Amino acid sequence: MLLGACNPEAPKGKEQVVIPTDTIFVASDSSQKVILNSLIEVYEALNPTRKILPIYDREKKLYDYIRTDKVDLIFRSYLLTTIEKKDIEKRKLIPKINALWTDGLAVIAANHFSKDNLSEEELIAVLTNHSTAFHVIVDNSNTSTYDLIFDKYTVGQQRANAYAAGSEDSVISAVEQHDNYIGLIGSSYFTVDKESLPKGVKLLGLIPKGQKKAEYPFQDQLYNGVYPLTRQIHAINVGTRDGSGSAFASFILSERGQRIILKAGLLPAKIPPRTIELISE
Repeated sequence: MLLGACNPEAPKGKEQVVIPTDTIFVASDSSQKVILNSLIEVYEALNPTRKILPIYDREKKLYDYIRTDKVDLIFRSYLLTTIEKKDIEKRKLIPKINALWTDGLAVIAANHFSKDNLSEEELIAVLTNHSTAFHVIVDNSNTSTYDLIFDKYTVGQQRANAYAAGSEDSVISAVEQHDNYIGLIGSSYFTVDKESLPKGVKLLGLIPKGQKKAEYPFQDQLYNGVYPLTRQIHAINVGTRDGSGSAFASFILSERGQRIILKAGLLPAKIPPRTIELISE
């Protein structure tokens, strides 16, 4: 905000204008930090009077932010739970939910790791304590990354046999230093920033159950649904604040926003059209 308009020493003949700034508060799981920051950067450039302040926390905590009116909207990989729906109904609010993009959990390992591909069966055996062939490292417990493998692979168990490193950077560092570790991180983490995976770390293929071909968290595999570890990210706004959050969600769903997601190597909710101009001579 320009405060010079209230300064009595301001030079005469040069009017200064106070520009109001709308602040939009959003909360997201940390695994979406890279792609969300890219979207925020473009949105703020297009809307100079608006500022977006993101909060990155464990996915299970995100609804608390919106329930207590601390943020305008949240980004997470699952829809409203029964308890959340009852809370919204009790307060007579109307939730607004939009699917925005799909990403995958990338399986990474040190270059010295003995394999270039893993089967789902091998991964499940380690996560359910039936194998000690390697260790699985994730960012944290109760994050979208942990929730996905827990819900998918450890039905009936109290927890998945995975170690929390604290952050995606820590996962990469741990994998780089240990030949018997594999890490699970959101694919947006390295598809947006090509240099985020160091030279000592490689991307492993994941072989789905009953298949022989390894798949990767790339756009075509996400689109065709053949990669086993995928999640769809939603924007959730329950209307507890003004319309600023909805405006940001609308930008992400616009052609420009979806192209940013497409360029990042993720799968946008709406595939942007490709226009070809034919010129006859």
